Amino acid sequence: MKVNLSMKSKNILNYSQPDFYKFSRDSIELAQIAAELESENKELNVLEVFSGCGVVSLEFLSRHNSISNLCFIEEQKDFSSHFLSNISDLKIPYEIHWGNFKEVEMTKKFDVILLNPPYFDPASSRLGENEKRNHCRFALNFTLLELLNFLEQRLLENGRAYICHSDDLCKLDKRIERIGSFQEVGLFRFQLNVD
Repeated sequence: MKVNLSMKSKNILNYSQPDFYKFSRDSIELAQIAAELESENKELNVLEVFSGCGVVSLEFLSRHNSISNLCFIEEQKDFSSHFLSNISDLKIPYEIHWGNFKEVEMTKKFDVILLNPPYFDPASSRLGENEKRNHCRFALNFTLLELLNFLEQRLLENGRAYICHSDDLCKLDKRIERIGSFQEVGLFRFQLNVD
C-alpha cells in the first residue's frame, strides 16, 4: 500500500531530546543524502538502527513522499519519551523495537536501512563520566563486522543502507561506497548484490 506523506521537517531545535545527548548535523545530512538517492524509489520499507529520538528517519520521511512503513531499533529506553513525542504525528505504520540490534527478533527485510551508530572506539578514546552519553558516542557492545552482518540479513535483495561513520568503511567491504561527508564524518552507502 502506498502512503503519501505530508509531514514537514521539524525545525531541528524542536525535536525532543534527552539532556544527556543531542544529535548533530551529520544525522540531518545523512537523511538528506539518503532521501535524494532514494527519490525515484517508491513504497519503501525503512528501518532505522540506533534510532535515538528518531531524527534520521523523521528527516528522511520529510524529504521522501513514498514510505510504506518505518521500523526503529534503539537500545536505550532513556530515549523513549523523546522518541514517542517526536513520532506522535506519524501517519504511516511503524514499529519500535527496544534492544540491541543483535538481539532483536525480526524476520522482516527492508529496502532502506538508516544508521548513525556510535562510532568512537572506546579502546582509543577516553570515556566520559556520563554512562548514557558514552553509550551514544562509543561502540561499546558491537563491532562493525557484526553491523555489516546484520545489514546483510535485514536488507532486501537490492536493498541499501546509509551509514554515518568516522572510519573509512570502504576498506571493510567492496559493497560500501562513500557518498558524501560532513566535517570529519563520512556518509556511506552499503548495497547488496554489487559486483
